[in-house]
Amino acid sequence: MLSANNYQMLTHRFLKDFIKNIIFIVLCCVWFSLTACGGQEDEQAVSSEEELKAKNETPVEKATNIDIAAEIQVNKEKWLSHAISEYQIEMQKICFCAPDVVRLMIFEIANNEIKTARYADTGNAVDPSHYNQYSTVEGIFLLVEQALEKNPADISIAYDEEYGYIKEFSVDYQVHIADDEITIIASNMKPSK
Repeated sequence: MLSANNYQMLTHRFLKDFIKNIIFIVLCCVWFSLTACGGQEDEQAVSSEEELKAKNETPVEKATNIDIAAEIQVNKEKWLSHAISEYQIEMQKICFCAPDVVRLMIFEIANNEIKTARYADTGNAVDPSHYNQYSTVEGIFLLVEQALEKNPADISIAYDEEYGYIKEFSVDYQVHIADDEITIIASNMKPSK
């Protein structure tokens, strides 16, 4: 059986060793976090083309509005070459908008006009105020062309390989402004005739 004196000595030694171990662990954590950051030299971003060339790296070139406009025109001509006047298409707008605006919608189009619009999940009719020019293939092409005129900060477009229609369009008009981004997804286009 331990005497009170021995118990006190063991407790004191345990606490002393425990504190040493904690200090050692904290110092190791600090050391690892400092070495993992790589110091200030590694944190500095490469900011100019000259610095990239000095490091024998090639900068990634962003497509110009002229390149994007040419790509749009090629795909628009592909779409028009199919002469599809009646079709069904699913569309979804992703934005900081009302919930009914961002739901997946199914449109039936005839002669570039909306015949019917319904929600994909319920089949209920869509209020016409919840869809707009983007609701047809031609409307999406027009929307993209108008967005390009505004010289957006970022724009990306994906096309359907067979028909040429825009199947995904994303635009961010200004980098430092929240909630101005818009994405439109078009899928499952089926010609009626």
